[in-house]
Amino acid sequence: MALIAEDGTGRADADSYVTLAFADAYHLAMGNAAWAETLPDVRESALRRATQYIDTRYRFQGEPLTSTQALSWPRDLVDWPVKRVQNACCELALRATTDTLYTDQASGEVTRETVGPLTVEYAGSGLGGQTRFASVDALLSIYTGGGRSTLRLERAS
Repeated sequence: MALIAEDGTGRADADSYVTLAFADAYHLAMGNAAWAETLPDVRESALRRATQYIDTRYRFQGEPLTSTQALSWPRDLVDWPVKRVQNACCELALRATTDTLYTDQASGEVTRETVGPLTVEYAGSGLGGQTRFASVDALLSIYTGGGRSTLRLERAS
């Protein structure tokens, strides 16, 4: 099945934010030789998984350009192409050629433990067992409002 890249019109059949040629040029410029050593069909599948990861992991500001588009981008606030989204897709695709982007997490993670008179409560990671891709988070943060942080305060009893 041929890779169908978003072209800025809000395609209903797009399955990647970049073409294979774009990703090949990106990784060549970044010196990622491992990308070129991977078969083209594996690279195309990796681009699809990277796009899916972006669309399911991040919530973007604004609204999709059309109601029928397959992907989260393009958006009404920013003209396509968005280099940061495309670069994030390429970065994730490189990782997807050798590993999964999502990790299943077993339930039953210990968050509170009591030993004798001491009780320790651990803060959850908030990632649901998922790997955090800091470079991708940084690339996409201006579109997700990710530069803001929140602090939860609780009254001690």
